[in-house]
Amino acid sequence: MLLDIHTHHRPAVPGESILNVEPRELLAGTENQDVLLSSHCRGGLNPPECTRQTVIGQIQSAPTAEGYYSVGIHPWRASEAGLEEWESLEEAVKHPAVLAIGEAGLDKLTSTDFSLQREVFIKQIFLSESVEKPLVIHCVKAFNELIELKKKYRPRMPWVVHGFRNNLNIARRLMNEDIYLSLGEKYQADVLQSIPLERLLTETDESVLGIHTLIERMAEARGLEANDLCNRIDQNARKIFFKR
Repeated sequence: MLLDIHTHHRPAVPGESILNVEPRELLAGTENQDVLLSSHCRGGLNPPECTRQTVIGQIQSAPTAEGYYSVGIHPWRASEAGLEEWESLEEAVKHPAVLAIGEAGLDKLTSTDFSLQREVFIKQIFLSESVEKPLVIHCVKAFNELIELKKKYRPRMPWVVHGFRNNLNIARRLMNEDIYLSLGEKYQADVLQSIPLERLLTETDESVLGIHTLIERMAEARGLEANDLCNRIDQNARKIFFKR
């Protein structure tokens, strides 16, 4: 079952997770361990946990037939997106194990220039369309701008806002634009109750909780059997990431 559509430092369980890595990591595999270490410490591990043993033990970066991946240029790193970064991304997205572009997006709380973030995000919208793979989106306090871009470019590929924690009004606005929402460990209860089951996606992102634990909690909150919700989420994920 494909249940975890966005994770940073949990193993890419065969068929169950989409592991988010930087393009150069996927291209280099596990040979460049220094790159893996620096990247995944940025990805959310606490400094005391950022040891080579911890990171290499938690991440499977070399693409395999059984592992799924997403690759992209994060808005926090938009200022670093030079020619080499774009070439790496354009090469990495061709790999059949890569199911999505991301996490791409917009973030008004980071120091990176917003106009540059927007430019980098738009380029990834075009890339998503050209390779026909969905876009996994990081969005912080920029939902108006995100919706404007969705209306402007009218993409054919699905858009998924990962780690959605915002309020019900914004959730409804996004869903009205046919944007999917992925929930992780933290979310607002009324949002969970309001997302149609056929549009619900789940993720671990940086959580220490496993995806099955997260889904069990959501199932209980919605009065469902955990196995039934797992089946529904798997169907949703496969429709987005495979059936296009």
